[in-house]
Amino acid sequence: MTWTRHVLHKIEWGMLTTKIKQLGKKYPLQLLAAAVFMLLIYAIYVVMSLRFFMQVGENEPVALYLQFVKMTLLLLGAGIVFSRHKMKRQEYQFFFLNSAMQSVSFVLCVYFFPVLFCFIMLGLLFLPTLLGLIISGVTLSLYWIIVVGITCCGLALYTLASWMLIRIGVSHFISKTKEHLLLQTIGFMTLGAFVFLLFQKAVEMIHVWPSIYLIFLMIFLCAGWFWLKGLAACYVNRMFLQLKVEVKSFSYQKIRSDSSFFTHLRQELVYFSRSAVFKEQGILFLFLVCLTVGLPLIFTPAETGWMYAFIVQFALKEILIMLPLMIGREYHLNQRAIFMLNTSKGAYLLSRILFYYTMNVLIYFVYIGLAYFMIGVESEGHGLASLSILLITVMAACVGFVVKISEFNKLFVIVMMIAVFSMLDMLLVQWLSANTQLLSTAYMACSAAFFIFIYAAMLKRPVVR
Repeated sequence: MTWTRHVLHKIEWGMLTTKIKQLGKKYPLQLLAAAVFMLLIYAIYVVMSLRFFMQVGENEPVALYLQFVKMTLLLLGAGIVFSRHKMKRQEYQFFFLNSAMQSVSFVLCVYFFPVLFCFIMLGLLFLPTLLGLIISGVTLSLYWIIVVGITCCGLALYTLASWMLIRIGVSHFISKTKEHLLLQTIGFMTLGAFVFLLFQKAVEMIHVWPSIYLIFLMIFLCAGWFWLKGLAACYVNRMFLQLKVEVKSFSYQKIRSDSSFFTHLRQELVYFSRSAVFKEQGILFLFLVCLTVGLPLIFTPAETGWMYAFIVQFALKEILIMLPLMIGREYHLNQRAIFMLNTSKGAYLLSRILFYYTMNVLIYFVYIGLAYFMIGVESEGHGLASLSILLITVMAACVGFVVKISEFNKLFVIVMMIAVFSMLDMLLVQWLSANTQLLSTAYMACSAAFFIFIYAAMLKRPVVR
């Protein structure tokens, strides 16, 4: 127990407070603006959700409970996947090998704050529902409070243990050193779907034998704990082994060609295929597709259209912004390697802008195409949408050059970019919607302005000698 408190207090809490202090000193006004913006968005969400719940909301406890289980699995799964590299730190390895701490306690301490963050998001998400139940005069029984508490603990243990099982299986049968993120995520989602179906069948006992269902939850909680305890030692060993993997040397002679444009294009393709950021965005895209497919099963046609518009306007834009944002980040990290190519600024910048613009257009049209064939939602104005994607691509690339993107400020930059671009796009459409050609010209002019700014002001040595 002493070692557990030491990890939580000295390592996890210490790193968290240090990051918060660093961000507070470097970006005080930006963080304040972001906090105000997020509070405003959440207030709008609470008001709209509460109004919807009071009108046509679901008051059946079992149905609400199943929605809670579904969202808990989704949030916990996303949190564990995006914090998968947390144990790949020399500090963790040094502490674990020089202490008497057990593997299961170590794993729980390392993932404590990511899981806690997921539960905070879950509470904020279901707060309007809770307020709606209280306003409607529904009394919260002690039975449901106990059921929800045990469910949260059991699902947290289950999701963590299932992710550990998938990673151990992939490292054992496929590769001990290379991470197969897509394969691991597919297996993880399959286990998540299985446990949701299990809850969907078991929850029918509440109407007949509520005490039996409580016993089922206790068995589920104990099974998750023993499963996690049995996998912890092997999981910690596999994660620490990946710290010793040597990085293979890379020669730019492998991608050199007669054309500077195609040299940079092939270089960016190599970077794209190796970066974990792009794998995460691929997982997010698959999640958005699955979420869109499930909208008609939960919401009415009018609500489905509203949720679809929300996904396109905000969630999909995160992917469209994140990909070209990496152009500037790569430039700041690999200036010496770029210098070795000895090519012009135009070939360097234009190849990457075209590459990520093509990727963004492909992502957008694949998504709306799947939405049309699966749920029947039609979209219009594809030409203007392509020009809008061009603007958001060049604008994101420009921000990537101006701001040095790191793990600390990445989320803040993306949220602010979504807000600024949405405001700019709304103003352009409102002012110039009567003339389509003028609106198209405005999109291209703004894109050209951002491109020229990057070319003239941001690209300096060592891009060219």
